[in-house]
Parts: sequence; structure tokens; C-alpha cells
Amino acid sequence: MMNTISFLLCIIASAVLAAGCSDSGKQVSVPQTVTQPKSAPTATTAQPVTEEQMAPLYAYRPAGRRDPFTPIVIKEEKKALSGAKAPLERYLLTEFKLAGIVWGGLGYHAMLEGPDGKGYFVKVGSVVGPNHGVIKKITSNSMTIEEKFKDPSGEFNKKEIVIELRKKQEGTP
Repeated sequence: MMNTISFLLCIIASAVLAAGCSDSGKQVSVPQTVTQPKSAPTATTAQPVTEEQMAPLYAYRPAGRRDPFTPIVIKEEKKALSGAKAPLERYLLTEFKLAGIVWGGLGYHAMLEGPDGKGYFVKVGSVVGPNHGVIKKITSNSMTIEEKFKDPSGEFNKKEIVIELRKKQEGTP
């Protein structure tokens, strides 16, 4: 029973396809193109070209815009290393912890703990970090570092970073 139904469906499908493919009764018309013989241009057919027809649709004006082909992030040229960097210049400023501040007759001095676990004593004017941050101020509970950096437009800007002395939490010895 199933084979008979599928056989009948195949015959009907092939009949429909065959009927759709026949060309009987249909005429296909192909449009004819009329070509005119080319002749020398006359003064009445030539039209002058105006500026409106010659002007481009869009013109780029770079005034006040950055060059699209320069990189956004500008890296400093790597300087030739004549020797190893000082230990304070190897690590980022965020990796240091302000362990303590000492003051006396010579002013304030701070002790920084590096990520290597070593302690470093610094004073105002010391250079810290790979971007040559300079310590500008040390108070009884914080330290201020000024770092110069180059922004995407190529100008040098200053950024102040404040590292505060961590107080002991309650309940810890």
C-alpha cells in the first residue's frame, strides 16, 4: 500500500515538472536595440561641463583631526640597556606596599615593600617604577608619586599617585 502511494506521488511530481518545462504556447521576445551611426559631434549636441558635475561628492578635510594611520598607543622607544635597572624601577607602582614611614631631623622617609618581599627606603626625589615616577611628598600616613606619561596625541602629561599607609585591622596582633 505504501509503495503504491509513493509510486503515484513520483509519477504526479514528474508530470508537473514536465508540464512546467514545456515551451508550447509561449513566445519569448528579445528586445531589439537600435544603434545610431556615430557621426562627428556638432555644436548643438555638445554641452559644456560645469563645476557641479566635476566636483567630488566628498572631500576629506584633516584639519583638527588626528592622523588615522598613527597608532593610538604610543610606546616609548626602548633605550639601550647599559646595565640592569635599579630594583625600585623594575616593578610597577601598584605592586609596592607602603610598609612604614619614619620622620626625624632629616625629614620623612618611607619604607616600600616590593613584590619580591624586600624592603626599600625612599625619600622625596627618589625614582620609583618603570615609568620613572618621582616621589614628591611624604606625610605621616601617605606618599605621593608623580609620573609622566605620553597620551595618544603625543603630549606629555603628569599623573599623581597616592599610596596610603595601611593601618592594622581590628582583631589582628
